[in-house]
Amino acid sequence: MRTMNKSLVASAIALTLSGVAAAQGLQLRSTSAPSIGAPSISATAPGSDDVAAQHDSDGIAAVVGNEVITDYDLDLRARATASQLAAQGVTPAPQVLRHQVLDTMIDQMALAQYAQANGIEVSDTTLQQALKQTAANFKLDVGQLRHQVEAQGLSWSEYQAQLRREILIARLRQRDVASRVTVSDQEIDHFLAQQRSQQQAPQGDITLAQIFVPLAANADAAQVAAARSRIDAALALLRQGRDFAQVAKLDSTGAEARDGGLLGTRTAQDWPDTFIDAIRGLHAGQVTGVIRSPAGFHILKLVAEPSSTATTTAENSAMQAQVREIVLDIGSRRNRDAAVKELDAVRDAVLQGKIDFATKAREISQDIESARRGGDIGWVLPGELPPALDSALDRLNPGQLSAPVALPDKVVLLQLVDRREHPLDARQERAVARNILLQQKERKEFADFVQDVRARTYVRLSGSDS
Repeated sequence: MRTMNKSLVASAIALTLSGVAAAQGLQLRSTSAPSIGAPSISATAPGSDDVAAQHDSDGIAAVVGNEVITDYDLDLRARATASQLAAQGVTPAPQVLRHQVLDTMIDQMALAQYAQANGIEVSDTTLQQALKQTAANFKLDVGQLRHQVEAQGLSWSEYQAQLRREILIARLRQRDVASRVTVSDQEIDHFLAQQRSQQQAPQGDITLAQIFVPLAANADAAQVAAARSRIDAALALLRQGRDFAQVAKLDSTGAEARDGGLLGTRTAQDWPDTFIDAIRGLHAGQVTGVIRSPAGFHILKLVAEPSSTATTTAENSAMQAQVREIVLDIGSRRNRDAAVKELDAVRDAVLQGKIDFATKAREISQDIESARRGGDIGWVLPGELPPALDSALDRLNPGQLSAPVALPDKVVLLQLVDRREHPLDARQERAVARNILLQQKERKEFADFVQDVRARTYVRLSGSDS
């Protein structure tokens, strides 16, 4: 049987038990949260005598709703996470790490309970497919993964239970958060303007020279006028072709004047923002106009261009996805829950190899155009599909299927066929920008959502009554 080193085993455990939670945006929570007005798990103590008895006798780190987190599971997860962080050169204090891991475990358990209480399910077939994918990520089969997990002291049943929680949380996030986030045209305009500004901003090492005429903070109008006249005269000489260094030696008051105004070389971050803004778009040897700063008037020369310039932004290129879909309309003949259940069954059958996705799309999909092509909707960019579909698609690797995604008038099952890099035109730039902003908003909304669910779930930490 193939073996894995300890750090790889820890990565497998931490990926399933901790890393996915971090990717979902789970963070340390504050003690208050706004209500989201949805059904909740009771925040009062559960009535089970079994949970209370287990808490008293079995080394319980926390009670969450009607479940418990044992000290053993917490220690195991903390060790797996510590091993993974150590491989990255990070060594947090043990107590700090333990607290953060426990906090994440509580969040995950609360969210999974909330998801189940609100009708979200994960079939055994979906769970088995997720186990196969996790094993394949480490070049193992499921039997080898189980052997390695159990060798680290974690029961296989708990590993599966935690993976099921992760899938529940992903589906909850899609249904109750991602599908409700919107982005306005004004937000897209602002985002693209920022991107273009950053694209033009020089990066790396920059060498500057200046001609400087100082001005006191309390200078009166006459003094300001005199200083301005002097700097304007220097600029006129430069425009007549005079050498910058010579003009600096004659007309500049700065300490660097004797060196031809040379200020030196610094990174873009170390120069004043006023200077960086002024030299945007300049090439080596070019000169700015007159710049006013709190210290006085300046003329800058870009002596040496930056060693690197930001050239890749959201609007240059993006990953296209080749996608297939099966669509069931919601209406008088079929409600949302029935459509979700039907597509869940289709998904399970495809994953088990009983049916072909394209064949099934031709048979039952109610989007006529894509159905006749086996569900193929071609190559799409981020932002070209409805946000809920974009979000579901973003989590897939080629060959994988999404969970059924409920939209206001239909439920959609997606299959990602392939991905490729694609240059963007102006319309596509906006679509990609929209998708980036949706993801940013969704992360924040989900953090708030987690905080609210956590606040309304009964949580009792070991040695506390809260």
